[in-house]
Formats: sequence, C-alpha cells, structure tokens
Amino acid sequence: MDSTNRCLFIAWAPFGRRSELLSQELGARLYFIHYLKFKVPIYAPFKYILQAARTLHVLFAERPGVVFVQSPPFVCTLVVYLYCRLAGAKFVIDHHTASFARRWDWALPLQKFLARRAITNLVTNQHWANILQSWLVPVFILTDPLVTLPEGEPFAVEPGFNLVYINTFAADEPTDAVRHAAAQLPDVHFYITGSKRRKPARYFERTPPNVTFTDFLPDAQYFGLLRSASAVMALTTRDYTLQGGGCEAISLGKPLITSDWPYLRELFARGTVYVPNSPEGIHDGIRAMQQRYQQIEQEVVAFRHESRQEWNARFARLKALVASTQ
Repeated sequence: MDSTNRCLFIAWAPFGRRSELLSQELGARLYFIHYLKFKVPIYAPFKYILQAARTLHVLFAERPGVVFVQSPPFVCTLVVYLYCRLAGAKFVIDHHTASFARRWDWALPLQKFLARRAITNLVTNQHWANILQSWLVPVFILTDPLVTLPEGEPFAVEPGFNLVYINTFAADEPTDAVRHAAAQLPDVHFYITGSKRRKPARYFERTPPNVTFTDFLPDAQYFGLLRSASAVMALTTRDYTLQGGGCEAISLGKPLITSDWPYLRELFARGTVYVPNSPEGIHDGIRAMQQRYQQIEQEVVAFRHESRQEWNARFARLKALVASTQ
C-alpha cells in the first residue's frame, strides 16, 4: 500500500491465520482485538463494548486511510465504518464463511448496508460471491495466499508415516471419524492439533495408541510439526469452506488429504487426495496417499508454484482497486 495512506487490519478474534497472512501481504499492521472467552454468546454484549472501545482507540491513534476488517462479527465492521465516516477513510470487508451463518440473519439489513459502503468485499469462492452479488455490492474473490512459512522448531515424530490432522474441534470438523479411522491404521501415527480445553478430559481417554493430541501449539512448534510430517489432513463437513490448513500444507509442499467437496477439488487441484468425511472414507484416502505418495509429493510442489503466481496476479489487482479509491 502507498506509504502516504497507511493500511490497518482489524479482527475481533484471538487469532486468525488468514488475517495474519493477508496483513503481511498488504504490509498492514494487524490488530487482533479480543476480550473474555471466544465464541461464548453470553459474553457478547460485554465483549463488544470493550472491543469497540479498543478498536476506536487504535484507529484514531493510528489514523489509517484504509482499514481491512474481518467479518464476522458485523459489529466490528460497524465500528470500522463509524471511524471511516468520521476520519474520511475507506474500508474493505474480509468475509469468512461464518459471515453467512443463519445466526446472523437477523442483522442482514445492516450487513448489506455496510457491504455497500465498502471499497469491496473479499470472499474465498464464487458461491459466496454470488450471495454478495445478490446484495448488489462490490465483490472480490481471494483465497488464502500460499506463502513461505516459518521454519519452526524441530519436532520429534514417530518412525514411519506421520500424518498431521489440522483441527480446532470446530463443529464442522469430523474429528471423531478421524479417530475411528486411526484405530484401523496402526502403522500410521496421527498428530491431531487443537486446544484440548475445547473438549472434556474424558474425550481423550479412548485415544488409540497411534494418536497424539498435541493440544494448542505455538507457531514455532506447529510449523515444525507440519514440516516433520509425511502428509497433512484438513477436513470439513461444510461445503464452500476454505481450508486454511490445506493452504498451509500446499505452502510447505506437503501432500494433502481434504474433504471431497467440488470447491475443495477446484481449490486444491493437484497434490491432494479427496475423501468422504467418514471413518471408511478417511481410512481409504490415507491408504491411497501412501500408495501414490511420491507422485503426489511431486504434484504438490508444481501446484504450489503455479498457484502462487496466479494469486500474486490477483492480489495485485486488489491493491490497484484499493489504490484507485484514494
């Protein structure tokens, strides 16, 4: 971005890989603004007051000319819009899949109001773009960037085939199916990420011996684990959901296993095995990965190079679009 018109990125969340990566590519300062517990609705009114006050403080202290804002929640976008009205600035909304969840239907008129006043609205695929286009708002499709990720710290893994399942214990992640598949694959060691606080202690008592629940890992350990793995798995039961973990795998040149959705087949066109979200489907997909491993490993490296070139060209168009509004 033009140094004379600084850019900020605001997200009301403890962390978000997409926001982190996009802010790095933009050269924008990133603020994760979050108080109290995450994704606990009863706290929302109190959180939003605290987060709104902090956001306005940051914005008026920094005085950016352009603000990228992660949605949901739309309340964060509303606060950014108020700053932009007062300061004569512009904003771009980065819509995550959860923006379109039914729980936000009650706020649809306000969401449309905000989306129409943005420079553009970022989404990850054509499906969500179609929805926004029906609102008569500007739309720009942008997947997660394939970037050079940190080396991380060395992470000791078991001998043999090691698979990292990137997991957060979200509702759309078939973690139970993965665990059942693991019980039928004793020669494969599974490393399942995600904060163990998201589940009761008894959930981990029936873990097969070839499964390690890593708990939450700091980035240095997390990227060290991904680099040490034979392959990476990122699954979702929800269609049209971008798999950030899949983008991380491709960025590292790691063969990927992901859910068999048309969107994910398009997004990860090569170097990938696509599986049903069932124990049997996951089992068969892992065996297919092992059988074709060398071929898939070669495919993913070539695919990474091509995808990055395409993304760079698209991102240049986005920056030109934002600059043209200044």
